[in-house]
Amino acid sequence: MLTSSLPFLDASASPKTWVVFSHPNHELAIYGLLQRLQPNLIYLTDGGGPDRVDQTREGLGAIGLEKCAHFLNYTEQSFYDALVQVDADFFRKVAQGVSDHLRGTPGQVFCDAVEFYNPVHDLSLPITVSALKQKSSVPIFEVPLIHQCGEEPDLYRIQRAPRSREAIQCLTKLDAAELAAKRHAREEIYGLLRAQLGAPLSNLSDAELSIESLVPAEMARAYRADDCILRYERRARLLRESGVIANEILHEKNFVPIARALTGS
Repeated sequence: MLTSSLPFLDASASPKTWVVFSHPNHELAIYGLLQRLQPNLIYLTDGGGPDRVDQTREGLGAIGLEKCAHFLNYTEQSFYDALVQVDADFFRKVAQGVSDHLRGTPGQVFCDAVEFYNPVHDLSLPITVSALKQKSSVPIFEVPLIHQCGEEPDLYRIQRAPRSREAIQCLTKLDAAELAAKRHAREEIYGLLRAQLGAPLSNLSDAELSIESLVPAEMARAYRADDCILRYERRARLLRESGVIANEILHEKNFVPIARALTGS
């Protein structure tokens, strides 16, 4: 186990670990840790449709965790609509739903990392912080999913912290059985995710798959974009200019007010 000094990542199996994902299928990023920790999981949205939920149920079932998953059943579109409308009350309701599931005081909570690739992913952290507002001492770790590297439009780093955060990431080395289960899940279960991400996921070697990354949460980082590329803004502008969408979701206009309303910061 390779970890940063603070906060301490508890790698023991315990129902006191909770994981909050914005979309189904994100669990593949830490599929080995899920096998080891046996946590409870909360999924905020359907990820765009029932097929993703079905693959997540199958993936969790393969490692004995299907009964540990709680689906809040919000549509992905409802999150985008609420972002466009800057509807903080909608997201307060989502956060309350997460809080209702967090029985007692969790030992630690994982959630999607803020990476400015998808605003729904990024909302996982402020929603989690809001859900834990009466339990501020609970350590929160972000799960790296995908972010754009530098100015290259098609160069991505997946399931790893960005280079600016490497020094504080917590790395876990999977054992042979955990790796085998993760490899099988990638190839045989998570077809939708594999199709969506393409080569960056399919081409990960066993050496890369066998290392999983978490990063101590840093809410303040969500409010500044100086060291990040706001890929969701670039996509939104292109879609609006081509007439596909009428309204963009922007960092300062849409995301930040909701995040601040949720966290009080």
